[in-house]
Amino acid sequence: MDKIDIISQIEEELTWRFEELVFFKNQLSLIEKEEEQNRYRKSLVVMLYSYYEGFCKSAFQIYIQTINLEQVTRADVNLSIRTSSLHEVFLAVGNDSKRDSRFKKELPEDSKLHKYSRQATFVNEFTNFLTETVNIPESIVDTESNLKAVVLKKILYRLGFPFEELDISENTINKLLGYRNAISHGSRKRGITEPDYEGLESNVKELMNNIRKIINEAIRCDSYLETTR
Repeated sequence: MDKIDIISQIEEELTWRFEELVFFKNQLSLIEKEEEQNRYRKSLVVMLYSYYEGFCKSAFQIYIQTINLEQVTRADVNLSIRTSSLHEVFLAVGNDSKRDSRFKKELPEDSKLHKYSRQATFVNEFTNFLTETVNIPESIVDTESNLKAVVLKKILYRLGFPFEELDISENTINKLLGYRNAISHGSRKRGITEPDYEGLESNVKELMNNIRKIINEAIRCDSYLETTR
C-alpha cells in the first residue's frame, strides 16, 4: 500500500472526529441559558475522551496493519516490533495449562518441568521465528478501557516509539480523565464552563495531532525496520 494512502487514512481518522465535535459543539448556540450550556458541555467532554481514545486506537492499528502488509521478516524489524510480533508465542510459553505430552502421565502436575519444556521448545524454534513474516496482533494496542498516560506509553513502547523522548501531555490526559470520571460519578452536576472546556479541547486536539505526527513520521521513515531502507 502506498505511504500517502496510509497517511491519508490516519488523517481521515482525525478529521472526521474533529468535524463531528464541531457539529455537536455548534448546538450550544441553540441553548440560551448559561447553566444549561454548562450542563451540555458535560456530553462534549465525554465525546472528547471517546474521540481521543478511538483515534489513538485506530491510528496505531493502521500502523500495525501497514507493517504487516510489508511482509518483512522478524529479522528485518526493530526489537520492539519483533517482540510484539511474537506476542502469541510468548503467551504459549507462559500458558501453565500447556503440558509436554511426554510427561503428562508420569508427572502431570510438575509445573516447573512443563514450563521448562515450553521454554526449550521456544529456544529450539527461535531461529525459525526470525525468518518468519511479521504479523503483529491488533491486541497489542490495548487501551485497557481507560487510556491513561501510562497506558499510552505502554502502547508506544510496544510499537518501538521513543516514548521517553515524546511529549504525550500527561497533564492534559489526566485532566481529561478527571473531568470524564467526575461526570460519570455525578460530581460535576453543574457542568463545565466555556473557558474550562475550550482549554481542555484545545489541549486534547493538540495531543491527538502529536500522535498523528509521530505515526506518520514513522511510516514515512520506515522506523519499524532494524536498518531503514
